[in-house]
Amino acid sequence: MTKNYLEIPEELYNELSDYAENDQLSIRLENQQILLENPKINHTNKQNLALHYFIVPSLASGIIALLIFLSTNHPQIAFTGSRHLSVASLSIILSTLFGFFGFIWTYLRKSCDLSKSKFKIFRETLTLSVAYTSISFAVQIIFWYIIGKTFSGVTFDPFTAGFLVLVFVGIIFYFLISAALSVTLPNLILLLFTTFIGGILVSMATNNQKDWWQHNFSFLGTGEATQHWQFNITLIFSALILLTITDFLFAEFSKSSLYNYKFKIIRIFYILIAFLIAFVGIFPAQSWTMPIHNNSAFGLVAVVLIMIIFLKWLVPTISKEFLALSWTALIALILSAVAFMGIHYLSLTVFEIIAFAIAFTWLVMFINSLRGIIQEGNEWQVKLLQK
Repeated sequence: MTKNYLEIPEELYNELSDYAENDQLSIRLENQQILLENPKINHTNKQNLALHYFIVPSLASGIIALLIFLSTNHPQIAFTGSRHLSVASLSIILSTLFGFFGFIWTYLRKSCDLSKSKFKIFRETLTLSVAYTSISFAVQIIFWYIIGKTFSGVTFDPFTAGFLVLVFVGIIFYFLISAALSVTLPNLILLLFTTFIGGILVSMATNNQKDWWQHNFSFLGTGEATQHWQFNITLIFSALILLTITDFLFAEFSKSSLYNYKFKIIRIFYILIAFLIAFVGIFPAQSWTMPIHNNSAFGLVAVVLIMIIFLKWLVPTISKEFLALSWTALIALILSAVAFMGIHYLSLTVFEIIAFAIAFTWLVMFINSLRGIIQEGNEWQVKLLQK
């Protein structure tokens, strides 16, 4: 009888032995990848877990909605609109409340690294829960706005309306539970982009009539701006997400043989950058907070410049392509500064947008480059043998 073997390096064998149960491992193919896992671990499909978790909250939301609709003594309940309680309003409220706490419970139960400190776990869980819930809230607002324009004047009896709330809450809750079960570094990077860019664009749009661009970019966070809290909260939560990404990245990096004091310095830089971004939002560009705001903004760009200048020393194995891209970003930052402060070609608003966009984009791309280095350090060559 022919026997098939997989020849692996000793280093990889030592790594796998930590996961093996009585020298046994399960192997499966998923998304064109080969996964080796402990066979004793419950491999219940994440979709089934999400399905299991979302049933009770969905039923509860349907019952609550039905009781509220019946208590109004209205024979017909509006699909959308605000004259009376509608399917849309209750769906948004209940899905946001249930989704927020459901995300926290699921993330703590399934996705939390117990090696982290309790403070990091609390900060990470709360940040992700608020971020994902806020995104689902924004998506619902857009969805119900479109539905309201499409099905204007549509009404239902209380029982049908309650059932529809159950369905819509179930859909949102399922999305949030699935997100809590699938938190990965690439997902966090996408979340950072979505939160930051989405929040900034909303702030720009709501202040369009005030011609905010004639002042400066930081005007969006001052008391003169319309709903200035959106701009400031966006920066604060972006900073918290960046801290979470830093925790995820360097927790993975610390297990690699490549991890040394230089990467600890990079981690400190990212933590400092996260605090500087938060300070830009916490201290608006007005009155006594102006010096702190300006120093934080310029400090953010300065730290990025320092990282680029010392990039080759910090990460000797960095690719030539990314190194060239980094120096291009450095030159672009310097040229934009000269164009603003030297020859006054650029306005303050344009300079701030260019500098912040370059710095933010480079930071995210550097994270992806570091992920690539980690993955290269965790690759081994194996052979398939048949005897």
